[in-house]
Amino acid sequence: MRSTTFISKNELRSLYEDKKLSIPEIAKFYNCSNSKIWANLWKYNIKRTRCKEIRISKIDLENLYLKENLSITKIAQRYTCGKSTIESKLRKYSIATRSKSEALKLVPRTEKYKISKEKLEQLYWGEKLSVYKIAEIYNCSPSAIFAKFRKFGIPRRTDIEGIILTNDERCRKIAEAVIKYPKKDFNGSGGEKAYLLGFCLGDMNVTKRKYGNTIYAASCTTKNEQIALMKDLFKSFGHIHINQNKKDTKSGQINSFHFVANLNSSFDFLLNKKDKIEKWILEDNDYFTSFLAGYVDAEGSFGIYNGFGEFALGSYDKNIINQIHCKLKFLNVKTDKPRIMVRAGYIDKRGIRTFRDLWSSRIRRKYELYKFINLIEPYIKHAKRKNDLLKVKENVVSRLSVQ
Repeated sequence: MRSTTFISKNELRSLYEDKKLSIPEIAKFYNCSNSKIWANLWKYNIKRTRCKEIRISKIDLENLYLKENLSITKIAQRYTCGKSTIESKLRKYSIATRSKSEALKLVPRTEKYKISKEKLEQLYWGEKLSVYKIAEIYNCSPSAIFAKFRKFGIPRRTDIEGIILTNDERCRKIAEAVIKYPKKDFNGSGGEKAYLLGFCLGDMNVTKRKYGNTIYAASCTTKNEQIALMKDLFKSFGHIHINQNKKDTKSGQINSFHFVANLNSSFDFLLNKKDKIEKWILEDNDYFTSFLAGYVDAEGSFGIYNGFGEFALGSYDKNIINQIHCKLKFLNVKTDKPRIMVRAGYIDKRGIRTFRDLWSSRIRRKYELYKFINLIEPYIKHAKRKNDLLKVKENVVSRLSVQ
């Protein structure tokens, strides 16, 4: 408390007589002791109309002060009075007061941590923990650990060594603190999760920065339907950014879109870009069909050629193409055996080199195509893919009815 607080007569009179504040309340207002307020009341000759005698017996005071070892301040707080009142009572009852050293011994000084020089050196130099990490372990402040270093004469790391050692942790904390866009957790069903996996394996690049928490699902396309589908898939979960540019082609300029969805860590299941369908999807027919629909929306096509409808699936994912072929066979839908359509190293007319083999699987036979369409139609989300599917279905039905 500040002993130099100036208290004006008029203000003190207003607080005490007009606003009817108690002595402790006025003391709190001025951030000073109760005794200072009493002294100023005497000084300014302000009538103490609300003074009341503090009744405390000798036995009670002895119990509180000598047996319970309460300080004069604590006893004064209990009786809502000033320290001087309790000191006066102690003198009145001839109760000897404690010396300063005796009073200090009663102050609880429980050591929150015990750490030896050897243990501190092991944690700091052996396990490469920072001072802040050691402080967390011992539930104390970093300054307390620094004090131990000084006490034991343990040398500390240089600034450069400390920066290198804590770089990962600091970057993660910065990433957690700096969240530009609000995000929501993925809360879809197993089927929705399977569809997203299929779609992203087929047509999206999903990444996460080393120290960040944001997952980026990105894709480039010239198709408006593809952009619309990706927006529908991710708009409920995070910020969507679409950059549109013009792209020159032989038939003129067309729109080219770069799509990025900012998602939180609940979408980390999309980071798995292995050329493989996960076991939990293959073991459940509904999950597999959802996955296949996502993969078809990304990589498949339905079309009518020379009056005959067909389905084609092309991808660089050799294992996924073969797994789809085998699973459809299990579901009594026969497809053409997957084969390489374009060899790795091929350079097209645009001068673009193919770095991996492009695999393809087709369904041409009308009965198999009809079964496949009935299987996958309820799961397709891509607008153009759905429209093409219905056209092929109409073609197949007309061919079946002829026979």
